[in-house]
Amino acid sequence: MRLRQRNLVKYKLKKRATLYDDDGTSYEGYEDAGTVKAKARPAGGKVAVEMYGEKLKYMLTMRTNDMSTSINESDGFCVYSTDEPDYKVVAIKTFTDHKIIDLEKV
Repeated sequence: MRLRQRNLVKYKLKKRATLYDDDGTSYEGYEDAGTVKAKARPAGGKVAVEMYGEKLKYMLTMRTNDMSTSINESDGFCVYSTDEPDYKVVAIKTFTDHKIIDLEKV
């Protein structure tokens, strides 16, 4: 499935990582991992309702043709913010020429 280039928007990808404070205490956080050109829409459909139920109103579906960027579950995307991720990756469906990524509001 080819996505129109004019409909794609750049979103910041933040990788989930273990970070350390100055005193050596570890905590879970996000590191910059670049940008991904994709199209994000509200999630919907009969199957999504069965899978996610009430959480569906806080979810987005992102479609991208970028197969070279490594995206894992629990990574974050900056959809409406610029600094901290406001959505995290819940599921990734990989096809031959595109990916469909389910995002949940943090």
